[in-house]
Amino acid sequence: MTNTLPRIEEHRVAVVFDCPRCRSQSRGTAYDLRETIRVASRVPRWGWQSHWVRCAQCQAELHADCAAEDLAGVSPTIVNEHLREYVSFPRRVLALASVVLCWTPVVGVLLAAVSLAANLRTRAWPRWTSAVALVLALAINAAMFGTIFYANAQAAQPVELALIHAN
Repeated sequence: MTNTLPRIEEHRVAVVFDCPRCRSQSRGTAYDLRETIRVASRVPRWGWQSHWVRCAQCQAELHADCAAEDLAGVSPTIVNEHLREYVSFPRRVLALASVVLCWTPVVGVLLAAVSLAANLRTRAWPRWTSAVALVLALAINAAMFGTIFYANAQAAQPVELALIHAN
């Protein structure tokens, strides 16, 4: 029998840092999150570990690239070097998909707009990627539809001139 629920173990340390989300120096909690899938609730099957810092003011969950023990007693500038804002996987995929599909008519604009709306509150790369995708999608769609309308207008113009000259 396999236990599919992960077991979570945490190690907590108090740290002082400059929060990138609320842009203030605050006190927070650094912790290590270890999740393990176990077989028959006893034998560890596999697992993974991640490191996080939670801001006490805005409750932002920031991803750290080192263990919580390494951040204990360190100056705020050194803590800031190890922190970055976490952006969820669906938001990252949405940002990349909006850049890849920005050339498609109408769908590219809609996808880029949804991506920008989803990533608007982040200060990480998906926000800027989504904004660039929206600008590119709008420019490409404007050029594409402008070319179609111009070609239709040019194709219809000789017919109108022929009718005017015939009368």
